[in-house]
Amino acid sequence: MSQPHDRLLAGLRIIDAGQVLAGPFVSSLLADMGAEVIRIEMPSLKGDVAAHTNSSRAGEQRNKKSVTLDLHRPEAAPVLKRLVAAADAIVENFSPGTVERWGIGPDDLNEANPRLIYVRISGFGQTGPYRDRTSYDRIGQAIGGLIYVTGEADQPPVHPGYMLGDYVSGTFGALAILAAVYHRDNANCDEPQVVDLSLYESIFRYSGPMAAEYSREGIIRERRGNVRSWSIPGEQFLTRDGHWVLVLALNPQIFQRLCDAMGLPDLPQDPKFCDHESRLANEAELHQVIREWVNAQDAKPLYAVLDAFRVPYGPVNSIADIFADPHFAAREDLVSIDDPHVGPVITPAPYPRLSHAAGRVYNPAPSVGEHNDEIYRGLLGMTHGEIETLGRDGVI
Repeated sequence: MSQPHDRLLAGLRIIDAGQVLAGPFVSSLLADMGAEVIRIEMPSLKGDVAAHTNSSRAGEQRNKKSVTLDLHRPEAAPVLKRLVAAADAIVENFSPGTVERWGIGPDDLNEANPRLIYVRISGFGQTGPYRDRTSYDRIGQAIGGLIYVTGEADQPPVHPGYMLGDYVSGTFGALAILAAVYHRDNANCDEPQVVDLSLYESIFRYSGPMAAEYSREGIIRERRGNVRSWSIPGEQFLTRDGHWVLVLALNPQIFQRLCDAMGLPDLPQDPKFCDHESRLANEAELHQVIREWVNAQDAKPLYAVLDAFRVPYGPVNSIADIFADPHFAAREDLVSIDDPHVGPVITPAPYPRLSHAAGRVYNPAPSVGEHNDEIYRGLLGMTHGEIETLGRDGVI
């Protein structure tokens, strides 16, 4: 009989010195799986009502502990060194060179913990000619090639809608920590590990075959709206009652089933639509046929027909649609957190899902500095006098 498991990453301690989104998302993923995350926040936020009642905090800072420490102050460096001495990893996403000026760069902190995993996220990385440029998520998407290929062919490039640079970088950061911990423990490695992530490289790594296509065939992928050469027909269509639905028929068998569903079983024999090349060449006409069929129907009856004929489709969901979707509910993709500052708030559930020791919401987002006493006094063994002095001086 298997033993009960509580936290998948029990015993892993992360110091979260990240700002805004990319850095904190690294530790959010690990906290959801049971790692102990100690988040460093500015002392000035302790009484800031807006900082506590921001609903995004409820989702991104859940499962963490919070201590206050002003990293700008020279008095903070010895405190941070004591923290990392008792930790496995630290995450920061300040501009390159910032933490070195503060005396808390990798070399500084490795003196306190030679086995420390130091994750750094910046716009362009710690090296290279763009190193010192200011960057944000959207710039990372632009530099990394995503925005160039997003949008209609005859229109300017567009942002895809999510802050993918930040979230993807955060995901890579969590992956890097787990890989580094495995290497450290499996190889008994006593050397420090520095992880250098950038927003643009995280986006570029998601670009799939684009680099290979260009290097071998000189192909520069351009904007084509919703048209993809490998998925014809494939487009979003509007139903009679105002719902957008994506319909895909990627191979001859599925295309035949779609035509049967539309009551046009002989359409695949039409020379204009008889094979993939012909369908691609006549994409606009083919999509117009499907568009007229979809436009004449309401969404629910349409979905029933597509299900019956086993045609791949997907409603183009807004967040309101997601909240009402029975599949999201059945899969428990949304979780309600009883946050003491904002009240009940619904956020994405911990993900990915594992069969045992699955991630969950262990505790809501903490108050800023809520765990000062637990961490500074309990973990680090600071005296009452030390804590009182640092607090009086605005360091913690």
